[in-house]
Amino acid sequence: METPPALRLARDRGVSAMAGDSHRELEVSLVVESYTHGEGSGLDRVTQALRAATSMVDQHGAGEVLVADSSADPELADLLGREFPHVRRVNAAGLGYDEAKLLAAEQARGTYVLYLDGDCIPSDGWLEHHLAALRSGRAATGGFTRYDGGFLGAIGSVLDFGFLLPVEPRVLACYAFNNSGFRRDVMLDAPPPEGPMRCRCYAHAQRLRRRGLPVWLVPEARVRHERQPFFRERYRQGFDMVAARWVDPELAGTRLLRIGPLAAPIFYGHVIRDWQRLVGSRRDLELEWWQIVPAAVLAALSRLVDLAGMVRALVPGGRDSGVGMEASSADVRP
Repeated sequence: METPPALRLARDRGVSAMAGDSHRELEVSLVVESYTHGEGSGLDRVTQALRAATSMVDQHGAGEVLVADSSADPELADLLGREFPHVRRVNAAGLGYDEAKLLAAEQARGTYVLYLDGDCIPSDGWLEHHLAALRSGRAATGGFTRYDGGFLGAIGSVLDFGFLLPVEPRVLACYAFNNSGFRRDVMLDAPPPEGPMRCRCYAHAQRLRRRGLPVWLVPEARVRHERQPFFRERYRQGFDMVAARWVDPELAGTRLLRIGPLAAPIFYGHVIRDWQRLVGSRRDLELEWWQIVPAAVLAALSRLVDLAGMVRALVPGGRDSGVGMEASSADVRP
């Protein structure tokens, strides 16, 4: 691939291609968030994500990298000044996960805005795969996210990112915000709705779809996500399966909320879909055939912790408990 002129010039000058005239037209703004760092992801992981992001944008030649910094960690600020001086920090202290990303979109200068979480490592060509789809006319894109690790990483991926399976070009009912792209004007005109959840990507995808701007899956745009603390993640995932219906009452299953905790076993029945996805997407999950049965058993057992989170959401006072605001990416999809 021919080196873009902007990158050649930057290399000749010994600076990053992200540097330069603040009025220069940019095609892409790549946003790396630090909310997950504030939740406990290590600075080493953020460093890996930033190195991948800056490398891809430098190769592209007409983009910028922004850090939506809601962590307010002085060590992160020191890291940016020391190793990533051309990365633009967006002060998002005190903002939530979705809100920090929206603020970054408001301050971005690119035609397209791509989102990569600070605990995610993209595959080769990730940026160009998203951009190719956006250039072709897509308003929004989502890639495939898989957790680190082998067998246990595959199970976690089904539980938390099963809505991305099968991995083939199609309209998504929900996208993973940690691996997504948007026309900037679309994100600003139709941002994620407000609500008692950390990440409202399901409701956002449905909002865009109703406007005729669906999110399309880009199979080649893949990231590896750092694995999450098991009990915290599962409990919050269960809570958010209910909270998603508060955010968007048009979602399937909303009427079940009227029966309170009695609805929890019905939502738990979604484990059947986990089993279907394990079988149908074994290769994308990097599982062998003999691993399917034990994976199905562990998925069902893991969902029992989700069940506890569902009950917490469905009992009186659940909506105001604040559990969902602390959650990581939620699998609340039908």
